[in-house]
Amino acid sequence: MTLDQLRTFRAAAQLKSFTRAAERLHLTQPAVSAQIVALEKEFRVKLFDRIGKTVVLTEAGQIMLTSAEGILGHIQTMQQAFEDLAGLGRGQIRIGASNVVGIYLLPEILGRFKKKYPPIDLMLEINYARHIIDQVLANRVDLGIVGEGAPLTDERLSVKRFAQDEFVIITPKQHAWAKRQTIAPAELAKQPFVITERGSATQESGFRLLEAQGVKLNVMMELGNIEGVKKAVEAGLGISIVSRCAILKEVEANRLKALPLSGLALQRNLSFVWRKGKHFSRATHTFIDFFLTCLNASKGASPKPILANFTAGKEE
Repeated sequence: MTLDQLRTFRAAAQLKSFTRAAERLHLTQPAVSAQIVALEKEFRVKLFDRIGKTVVLTEAGQIMLTSAEGILGHIQTMQQAFEDLAGLGRGQIRIGASNVVGIYLLPEILGRFKKKYPPIDLMLEINYARHIIDQVLANRVDLGIVGEGAPLTDERLSVKRFAQDEFVIITPKQHAWAKRQTIAPAELAKQPFVITERGSATQESGFRLLEAQGVKLNVMMELGNIEGVKKAVEAGLGISIVSRCAILKEVEANRLKALPLSGLALQRNLSFVWRKGKHFSRATHTFIDFFLTCLNASKGASPKPILANFTAGKEE
């Protein structure tokens, strides 16, 4: 058994495809198959079942994946420690981010970080917060950045809040509310709402805040992502509740109107999450400090920073 075989097996298990694993690892599909077969022969087990064009883990495969992730995680920790000894010349940071953070907050900061530290490799996965937490716990990402609404109570997680994200009501520019400054929560019940599909931590946080005020939304349409919701609202199909940082460009271009609710602070916390006991490389610490510096330097920004540096305070 070799580390390359374990990496190939892990990629095939994660992607449920030998072909996609080959693309990720820059191998040929026969080379991937050969490495899987070699593992199966060595341990005398079947690791995958084929179902159509996908492959799924057998019970033996699940055992192998758990062990492989542990082994590869220890190897990465050792590599990071060696890189730290050599200084911040190189390194890799695996970041997982929930949708709003990953799409609207991180790209610009990542671009600036890469320009300042070109030798450091950045890997970013964007998905629902629940999935990102699973990736953190499985050691597939080093650092998660997610919003409140995600399940952050797992004992294996360390959590540190770093900012407050504000929700706003968005309407098309021709809407009757477009010239108003605020909206009363009770008024929302009469409006058709366009929302993202269930599972969004952003949306669940906003819904809980409104439900606590006795507001029940009239959901007329569910779409797959925030961009679809914004387009639908812009087209006059309804209104929605979104993170302010997700609609900055549309508001500036006067394509959408953003309205706060009167008498109700629609906010949620944004947090760093990582697996307890995780050894952060120097590169990861440098990124976190850089991220917070950028956030704190953005005057009038959304989200609002609440953490000056990563060492401030205790884990929550």
